[in-house]
Amino acid sequence: MSDIITLTYKRLPDRINYFEQALLFENSDIIITTQKISPSSPIIFNGKEVLADNYTAIWFVFTDLWYDIGKIFNLENEWTGYYCDIIMPVTRNETKFEIVDLFLDLWVSPEGGYAIQDEDEFEEAVINGVISQDITNKARTTLDNLIDDVIDGRFPPKIVKDYNSITSF
Repeated sequence: MSDIITLTYKRLPDRINYFEQALLFENSDIIITTQKISPSSPIIFNGKEVLADNYTAIWFVFTDLWYDIGKIFNLENEWTGYYCDIIMPVTRNETKFEIVDLFLDLWVSPEGGYAIQDEDEFEEAVINGVISQDITNKARTTLDNLIDDVIDGRFPPKIVKDYNSITSF
C-alpha cells in the first residue's frame, strides 16, 4: 500500500485546499502521486469529455519546475490526456507538500492537441494585483514553453510518457 501524503493547494490570494494523495514515487527531482479528482467543471475537448469527477490523475510534480503534469484516466481507466498546472516550484517536507497555483492551465490530448484553461482567471488575478509582474511573466513564459514543447513533440517528459501504473485510491 502506498503512503498517503497531504497536498496543500494554494490559489492566490487566499484559497487553500488540502488533498490526500497516494505517494507512488519520490526522489529529489520529482514527486509522483495519484488521486481521484473532483474538478470545478468537466473539460470537454473536441466534443469529448476528457476530465471529470472521479477520474484518476497521476500527478508528476517536478521540484524545480513551474508546472506539474497530471496524466488523466477516465472511469474505464482509459488515458484521456494531460492536465498541466502552471505553479510556483513545490515546497515539501516528509508527509506534506505545497503548491501555489498560478491560474493558467494547459490540457494536452493524446494526439498532441491542446487548450489553454483558466486564462480568464489569470487575467483577473493580474488586473487585481494578486500576482506580481515578475510572477505573471514567469507564468506566461512557462505556459508558452509548454505549448512549444507540445507543438515540437518534446512533451511530455519521458518519465510521464512511460508511467502507466494506476494505483487505487
